[in-house]
Amino acid sequence: MNSRLPRYALFAATAATAVVAGAALVPLPAMADTTGPNLSYVVNAVSKERTAEAAAAVTAAGGTVTMSYAQIGVVIARSTNPSFVQAVKGAAHGDAVLSVGATRTAALPAMAEDTEAVDDYTPDAMENATRQSDMVLIGARAAHEVSLGSSSVTVGVLDDGIDANHQDLAPVVDQSKSVNCVGTGAPDTTPGAWRPTSLTADYHGTHVAGTIASAKNGVGIVGVAPGVKLASIKVVNSDGFIYPEYAICGFVWAAEHGIQVTNNSYYIDPWLYWCESQADQAPVVEAVRRAVGYTTEHGILNVAAAGNENQDLANKTVDTTSPDDTNPVRRTLDPSCLDLPAELPGVVTVSSTTQPTVPATAVGPWAPGLTTQPARSSFSSFGLGAVDVAAPGSSIYSTSPSTGVSSYRTLSGTSMASPHVAGVAALLVSKHPGATPDYIAELLRKQAIPLACPTSGTDYTQGRCKVDPANPNVNGFFGYGLVNAYKAVTEAEDVTAPTVAVTGVTQGQQITLGVPVTPGCTTTDAGSGVAKAATLSVTGGPKVGYFTATCSGGRDRAGNTAAPVSVTYQVVFGWRDFGSPINVGKLNVVKAGSAVPVKFGLSGNQGLNVFSGGTPAVRTVACDTSAPQDQVESTVTAGSSSLTYDAASDQYTYVWKTQKDQAKTCGRLVVTLIDGTTHTADFMFN
Repeated sequence: MNSRLPRYALFAATAATAVVAGAALVPLPAMADTTGPNLSYVVNAVSKERTAEAAAAVTAAGGTVTMSYAQIGVVIARSTNPSFVQAVKGAAHGDAVLSVGATRTAALPAMAEDTEAVDDYTPDAMENATRQSDMVLIGARAAHEVSLGSSSVTVGVLDDGIDANHQDLAPVVDQSKSVNCVGTGAPDTTPGAWRPTSLTADYHGTHVAGTIASAKNGVGIVGVAPGVKLASIKVVNSDGFIYPEYAICGFVWAAEHGIQVTNNSYYIDPWLYWCESQADQAPVVEAVRRAVGYTTEHGILNVAAAGNENQDLANKTVDTTSPDDTNPVRRTLDPSCLDLPAELPGVVTVSSTTQPTVPATAVGPWAPGLTTQPARSSFSSFGLGAVDVAAPGSSIYSTSPSTGVSSYRTLSGTSMASPHVAGVAALLVSKHPGATPDYIAELLRKQAIPLACPTSGTDYTQGRCKVDPANPNVNGFFGYGLVNAYKAVTEAEDVTAPTVAVTGVTQGQQITLGVPVTPGCTTTDAGSGVAKAATLSVTGGPKVGYFTATCSGGRDRAGNTAAPVSVTYQVVFGWRDFGSPINVGKLNVVKAGSAVPVKFGLSGNQGLNVFSGGTPAVRTVACDTSAPQDQVESTVTAGSSSLTYDAASDQYTYVWKTQKDQAKTCGRLVVTLIDGTTHTADFMFN
């Protein structure tokens, strides 16, 4: 194979309307100067918040919006205007547009992605059980003795559909998470639209799916992670093309439908490498980067094939195969030219290896010295810094679509290597639920079995396999090495939650109102590192009283979440004790039935609603005649008890009306404030 997916003849464009199988018609606008081909475009807004304005600019320029992704600030549009790029930027709301680029060079077909009749395929009757040495090499067979993966984990297969009627795939395909993205770049949820269009031509996705998760059901084959679920995300049209709008739709769908891993055994057409240095291609790079970034933000690890061009991705020079939907041209490449999506940040890129013969009873994984080392498949692209890990991709036996009888076939390509890694990633996610995508990627690299550069042959003599000078176990052919399913399910894991602490306040601390208080959170993790810092929430108040500062949500990269940590502190008024005529340190003697002015300060005017409910109050206490006494001579005219504030003296006065029947008793005046503090003075009534 010269590419990751087969290419087919194009339909001719003969009408001004596009149809998506199972979807409504999308009429193109009537234009006076429709002299150019009907093309699809990505329109990148300057920000997500301005996506609607960018869409309005498309309409103002005479184009048709087929899908608007406000989540990532990307609009998918169509137009027959040869100057559409300039027209959008110059239209009303054009200032909301960052960039515009065509997603293809061939005109859209009149009946895009028209459904074909389903063909029969003669099953491969060869015995299956001994045909999966790939599973032995990566330790999947041994891993299955420990874990099959979790059914709560879903791998999205961005491809040409999955035959969910296959005996090995029916138990694992989640139809509710499956979708068809072919056509306008909008998700088509018509039942079954995500299935292969042709059972003879569209076998690629079914083959990939079988490697990832064929059920361990006693028939057929067994995938790397047979316990997980699969979602069919159809991004390949009937001609074998994966245009940018299809892939963008697939990534956004995956991000929003509970998918943890995606497999991408393709490159995005029509350019083998999309160059950011070229104005017509840079907008697509930006749009796809946003879509991939969106999946990462939603906890998805994306795995992609390195390609079957036998090229050094770290040293691209010339491309003679693009564009592949019209007439290829020879072009010089520069470092900005990227294989999409394989060379985007955060994507795990996979090269392909051969399959050395393994004993029939072996369970794996392969280890240096036990058998012949797997070699780089002759077709596999490579590159130091471009390839993360390797997996078997030569002569891979897996599921194939059919009617009536479930079938299998053998295929070769980095397309076949990538799903091995996606399956191992699914096992890792099953073991580390909640782990960040970068942590899963780190484990894939860390647990891989190192494979050395060849020591003979053309690759050796030409020096094509570059070794990382900082890590001799890493090279451009195999990255960190052969992916290891057994270690994924057995290696010691980080089970220790991050350490979270409340800062700025301490338990039980009393803070005077007006003194700055700045509670915060710290999150540390000595294991896998912090993925999400704990966030602060404070309850209480609103101004004084008891407050509880809680730090919660701290999570490490391995998915461990820290228990919430709380500290309760108290903010109080700046209390200035009872003043004359009351003496706090003595037994105040007062005539029963008189009204006593109770004076105190709170460091400013705090309003008149400062008393807690039920206070001030008097509690009868035993008279301590031995205590020093102080005659209260300053009383006021008896009336209703009341509270006032005098700004000149910064003093509150509470007129306390005593009762005549309190004569010859002792009592304690209790003043409890809304800040939770209590203040008392003792009295003898005569």
